[in-house]
Amino acid sequence: MAKDSISKNDFVQMVERLYRTIDAQKEDLSKLDTEIGDGDHGFSIATGFRKFYENLDEYAKLDIGPLLKKGGFELIKNVGGAAGAVFGTFFVGQSAYYDCNLKGKDPLDLQDITNMFEHALDQIKNRGHAKPGDKTMVDALEPAVESLKASAAQGSGLADAFKLAAEKANEGAEKTKEMVATHGRAKNLGERSIGYMDPGAKTMSVIIHTIAEYLAE
Repeated sequence: MAKDSISKNDFVQMVERLYRTIDAQKEDLSKLDTEIGDGDHGFSIATGFRKFYENLDEYAKLDIGPLLKKGGFELIKNVGGAAGAVFGTFFVGQSAYYDCNLKGKDPLDLQDITNMFEHALDQIKNRGHAKPGDKTMVDALEPAVESLKASAAQGSGLADAFKLAAEKANEGAEKTKEMVATHGRAKNLGERSIGYMDPGAKTMSVIIHTIAEYLAE
Protein backbone atom coordinates (compact mmCIF):
# COMPACT_ATOMS: atom_id res chain seq x y z
CA MET A 1 0.00 0.00 0.00
CA ALA A 2 1.40 3.38 -0.98
CA LYS A 3 2.36 5.71 1.87
CA ASP A 4 0.74 9.10 2.47
CA SER A 5 3.19 10.31 5.11
CA ILE A 6 6.90 9.94 5.85
CA SER A 7 8.13 9.04 9.33
CA LYS A 8 11.66 9.16 10.72
CA ASN A 9 11.87 5.43 10.18
CA ASP A 10 10.99 6.00 6.53
CA PHE A 11 13.84 8.51 6.21
CA VAL A 12 16.22 5.91 7.64
CA GLN A 13 15.03 3.26 5.21
CA MET A 14 15.18 5.68 2.27
CA VAL A 15 18.79 6.59 3.08
CA GLU A 16 19.72 2.91 3.00
CA ARG A 17 17.96 2.49 -0.32
CA LEU A 18 19.60 5.63 -1.73
CA TYR A 19 23.02 4.33 -0.75
CA ARG A 20 22.45 0.94 -2.36
CA THR A 21 20.93 2.43 -5.52
CA ILE A 22 23.67 5.01 -6.06
CA ASP A 23 26.38 2.50 -5.21
CA ALA A 24 24.98 0.19 -7.88
CA GLN A 25 25.00 3.04 -10.44
CA LYS A 26 28.29 4.69 -9.47
CA GLU A 27 30.15 3.45 -12.55
CA ASP A 28 27.45 4.73 -14.92
CA LEU A 29 27.34 8.08 -13.13
CA SER A 30 31.13 8.36 -13.30
CA LYS A 31 31.05 7.47 -16.98
CA LEU A 32 28.78 10.47 -17.56
CA ASP A 33 31.29 12.60 -15.67
CA THR A 34 34.15 11.24 -17.77
CA GLU A 35 32.61 12.93 -20.81
CA ILE A 36 32.51 16.45 -19.39
CA GLY A 37 34.11 16.40 -15.92
CA ASP A 38 36.69 14.71 -13.73
CA GLY A 39 35.25 11.22 -14.12
CA ASP A 40 34.82 10.58 -10.40
CA HIS A 41 31.32 11.89 -9.70
CA GLY A 42 29.59 8.54 -9.22
CA PHE A 43 32.29 7.09 -7.01
CA SER A 44 32.45 10.27 -4.89
CA ILE A 45 28.68 10.49 -4.43
CA ALA A 46 28.54 6.78 -3.55
CA THR A 47 31.22 7.33 -0.92
CA GLY A 48 29.22 10.16 0.63
CA PHE A 49 26.05 8.10 0.82
CA ARG A 50 27.99 5.14 2.20
CA LYS A 51 29.25 7.30 5.07
CA PHE A 52 25.69 8.52 5.69
CA TYR A 53 24.47 4.91 5.69
CA GLU A 54 27.27 3.68 7.96
CA ASN A 55 26.27 6.23 10.61
CA LEU A 56 22.54 5.55 10.39
CA ASP A 57 22.37 3.61 13.66
CA GLU A 58 23.65 6.70 15.47
CA TYR A 59 21.70 9.27 13.47
CA ALA A 60 18.44 7.30 13.72
CA LYS A 61 18.36 8.16 17.43
CA LEU A 62 17.99 11.83 16.51
CA ASP A 63 14.98 13.87 15.43
CA ILE A 64 14.29 14.17 11.67
CA GLY A 65 16.02 17.55 11.40
CA PRO A 66 19.33 16.55 13.02
CA LEU A 67 19.25 13.22 11.15
CA LEU A 68 19.13 15.01 7.79
CA LYS A 69 21.68 17.61 8.88
CA LYS A 70 24.21 15.00 10.02
CA GLY A 71 23.75 13.12 6.75
CA GLY A 72 24.19 16.26 4.70
CA PHE A 73 27.46 17.03 6.42
CA GLU A 74 28.66 13.47 5.69
CA LEU A 75 28.14 14.22 1.99
CA ILE A 76 29.84 17.62 2.23
CA LYS A 77 32.80 16.12 4.07
CA ASN A 78 33.27 12.93 2.06
CA VAL A 79 32.23 13.91 -1.47
CA GLY A 80 34.08 17.21 -1.47
CA GLY A 81 34.08 19.92 -4.09
CA ALA A 82 30.99 21.46 -5.62
CA ALA A 83 29.11 18.15 -5.74
CA GLY A 84 29.58 17.57 -2.03
CA ALA A 85 28.43 21.10 -1.25
CA VAL A 86 25.22 21.00 -3.30
CA PHE A 87 24.16 17.43 -2.54
CA GLY A 88 24.97 17.94 1.12
CA THR A 89 22.88 21.12 1.06
CA PHE A 90 19.98 19.08 -0.34
CA PHE A 91 19.77 17.42 3.08
CA VAL A 92 21.00 20.30 5.26
CA GLY A 93 18.48 22.63 3.61
CA GLN A 94 15.62 20.25 4.39
CA SER A 95 16.88 20.02 7.96
CA ALA A 96 16.96 23.81 8.30
CA TYR A 97 13.33 24.14 7.23
CA TYR A 98 12.26 21.28 9.50
CA ASP A 99 13.99 22.70 12.56
CA CYS A 100 12.50 26.16 12.00
CA ASN A 101 8.96 25.15 11.08
CA LEU A 102 8.24 21.50 11.90
CA LYS A 103 10.46 20.65 14.87
CA GLY A 104 9.23 17.51 16.58
CA LYS A 105 6.63 16.66 13.93
CA ASP A 106 6.61 13.01 12.87
CA PRO A 107 5.36 11.82 10.43
CA LEU A 108 5.40 14.46 7.70
CA ASP A 109 2.83 14.97 4.97
CA LEU A 110 3.25 15.99 1.34
CA GLN A 111 3.07 19.73 2.06
CA ASP A 112 5.77 19.39 4.72
CA ILE A 113 8.10 17.50 2.40
CA THR A 114 7.41 19.90 -0.45
CA ASN A 115 8.30 22.87 1.73
CA MET A 116 11.49 21.16 2.87
CA PHE A 117 12.51 20.37 -0.70
CA GLU A 118 11.74 23.91 -1.84
CA HIS A 119 13.86 25.39 0.93
CA ALA A 120 16.71 23.01 0.06
CA LEU A 121 16.46 24.04 -3.60
CA ASP A 122 16.66 27.72 -2.66
CA GLN A 123 19.75 27.10 -0.53
CA ILE A 124 21.40 25.08 -3.30
CA LYS A 125 20.79 27.87 -5.81
CA ASN A 126 22.16 30.46 -3.41
CA ARG A 127 25.20 28.39 -2.55
CA GLY A 128 26.14 27.31 -6.06
CA HIS A 129 24.77 30.36 -7.89
CA ALA A 130 23.13 27.98 -10.37
CA LYS A 131 19.84 28.58 -12.12
CA PRO A 132 17.73 26.46 -14.49
CA GLY A 133 19.48 26.07 -17.83
CA ASP A 134 23.01 26.10 -16.38
CA LYS A 135 23.39 22.32 -16.82
CA THR A 136 23.49 21.36 -13.13
CA MET A 137 21.48 19.27 -10.69
CA VAL A 138 19.12 22.27 -10.37
CA ASP A 139 17.77 21.35 -13.81
CA ALA A 140 16.44 18.10 -12.34
CA LEU A 141 15.54 19.28 -8.84
CA GLU A 142 13.61 22.45 -9.73
CA PRO A 143 11.02 20.77 -12.01
CA ALA A 144 10.60 18.05 -9.39
CA VAL A 145 9.95 20.66 -6.69
CA GLU A 146 7.52 22.56 -8.92
CA SER A 147 5.71 19.30 -9.58
CA LEU A 148 5.49 18.56 -5.84
CA LYS A 149 4.09 22.04 -5.21
CA ALA A 150 1.41 21.53 -7.86
CA SER A 151 0.53 18.11 -6.46
CA ALA A 152 0.31 19.45 -2.90
CA ALA A 153 -1.99 22.27 -4.06
CA GLN A 154 -4.24 19.70 -5.75
CA GLY A 155 -4.36 17.48 -2.66
CA SER A 156 -2.60 14.56 -4.35
CA GLY A 157 -1.34 11.55 -2.45
CA LEU A 158 2.32 11.46 -1.46
CA ALA A 159 3.23 8.46 -3.61
CA ASP A 160 1.46 9.82 -6.69
CA ALA A 161 3.10 13.21 -6.18
CA PHE A 162 6.59 11.72 -6.06
CA LYS A 163 5.93 9.49 -9.04
CA LEU A 164 5.15 12.58 -11.11
CA ALA A 165 8.07 14.51 -9.57
CA ALA A 166 10.43 11.68 -10.54
CA GLU A 167 9.22 11.90 -14.13
CA LYS A 168 9.83 15.66 -14.14
CA ALA A 169 13.30 15.20 -12.63
CA ASN A 170 14.18 12.69 -15.33
CA GLU A 171 12.91 15.03 -18.06
CA GLY A 172 15.00 17.81 -16.55
CA ALA A 173 18.11 15.65 -16.51
CA GLU A 174 17.56 14.65 -20.14
CA LYS A 175 17.23 18.30 -21.15
CA THR A 176 20.73 19.02 -19.84
CA LYS A 177 22.03 17.27 -22.97
CA GLU A 178 20.91 20.34 -24.92
CA MET A 179 22.61 22.82 -22.58
CA VAL A 180 26.02 24.48 -22.50
CA ALA A 181 27.72 23.95 -19.14
CA THR A 182 28.37 27.10 -17.11
CA HIS A 183 29.65 25.55 -13.87
CA GLY A 184 32.48 23.25 -12.84
CA ARG A 185 35.10 21.78 -15.09
CA ALA A 186 32.54 21.22 -17.85
CA LYS A 187 32.21 24.97 -18.43
CA ASN A 188 35.69 24.92 -20.00
CA LEU A 189 34.25 22.82 -22.81
CA GLY A 190 31.78 25.51 -23.85
CA GLU A 191 29.52 24.26 -26.63
CA ARG A 192 31.40 20.96 -26.71
CA SER A 193 29.45 20.06 -23.54
CA ILE A 194 26.27 19.90 -25.64
CA GLY A 195 25.10 16.35 -26.20
CA TYR A 196 26.09 15.08 -22.76
CA MET A 197 23.86 14.74 -19.72
CA ASP A 198 24.98 16.51 -16.58
CA PRO A 199 25.97 13.82 -14.03
CA GLY A 200 24.69 15.87 -11.10
CA ALA A 201 21.27 16.23 -12.73
CA LYS A 202 21.21 12.49 -13.39
CA THR A 203 22.12 11.76 -9.76
CA MET A 204 19.33 14.02 -8.52
CA SER A 205 16.92 12.26 -10.85
CA VAL A 206 18.03 8.92 -9.38
CA ILE A 207 17.46 10.24 -5.86
CA ILE A 208 13.91 11.45 -6.59
CA HIS A 209 13.10 8.24 -8.47
CA THR A 210 14.38 6.10 -5.59
CA ILE A 211 12.23 8.00 -3.09
CA ALA A 212 9.23 7.60 -5.38
CA GLU A 213 9.79 3.85 -5.64
CA TYR A 214 10.02 3.52 -1.87
CA LEU A 215 6.80 5.47 -1.30
CA ALA A 216 4.93 3.43 -3.91
CA GLU A 217 5.71 0.11 -2.24
